[in-house]
Amino acid sequence: MLFSRISFTIAIVVTNVTHVLKGFFMAQIISNENSEYTLQVSEFAALCNTTRDTLRYYYEQNILVPWTNPKNGYHYYSSAQIGSFFFITTLRQTGCSIAEIGKIIHNLSRDGIEELANTKIREMQHEAFLITKKISALQLGMWILGKYNSHKPGVPFIDVMPPMSVFSSPISDKDSSFHAGDIAADIAAHITKTSRDDSLPMFPAGVTIDYNDLTEGKYVYNKLISLSFLPADNIGTFPLPGSKAVLCYQDNNAPDIEKTYRKMLSLINKNNLKAVSDLYSISLINLYDDARNHTYFKYLFICVE
Repeated sequence: MLFSRISFTIAIVVTNVTHVLKGFFMAQIISNENSEYTLQVSEFAALCNTTRDTLRYYYEQNILVPWTNPKNGYHYYSSAQIGSFFFITTLRQTGCSIAEIGKIIHNLSRDGIEELANTKIREMQHEAFLITKKISALQLGMWILGKYNSHKPGVPFIDVMPPMSVFSSPISDKDSSFHAGDIAADIAAHITKTSRDDSLPMFPAGVTIDYNDLTEGKYVYNKLISLSFLPADNIGTFPLPGSKAVLCYQDNNAPDIEKTYRKMLSLINKNNLKAVSDLYSISLINLYDDARNHTYFKYLFICVE
């Protein structure tokens, strides 16, 4: 909503820029009519809800210039310059530097202003996406935790999952990947890729076990994954293969995780379900203390139909 208001404001500024700039800025620089400059610096600052230091800075940067009384050197502002101040404030909120604002004020080129405005719009759209991505990651993590109290760890259940997208990267040596320590280099590569590509989710993250390996009791990791509530782009991220799933929470107080795997397979067979995905194992917490005590919390699921 804030982004929409700022973009709308920029559009208005671009559309009416010649009128605004001539009306507000040219008068303050070249006008010889000084009778309208009646507001002392403190009064003008109060009207604009700003500080004397900010006004002094704008004056020094030649973007909001008061009239100087030649007799005593005091500065006075015009009430018309209140619009100038908020015009500058709006541009600063969009990410414009003081130098860029100076160019807008002193060079009345519509094309230049429009180009700058479009650049700022693209930058804000990117910032808005990154914020949305962070919110989505927290929402997904909280959604996983939110159902924890409704289900006993180590006891599988069937449920419908909300739409999610997944980014995956293969594990280099699948047959030797039994523990997190075995895939440390792969984890580092996965994190590096997700941190460098803003379109990819980073958290929550985990691993997968090939379903055929799972049924054969071969519990080796084959992929690293990151999940998101954001829609899949079908380039780097893809939708989960189904919304129905056999799920299970697992923590360090639950029975052996391999026993949980077997329970999940049993529930699939018992209900005549067909697995349409590998086993996803999402780690929300995975810690060791000084005494090497292991604390972890995992969210396991297999998409079915």
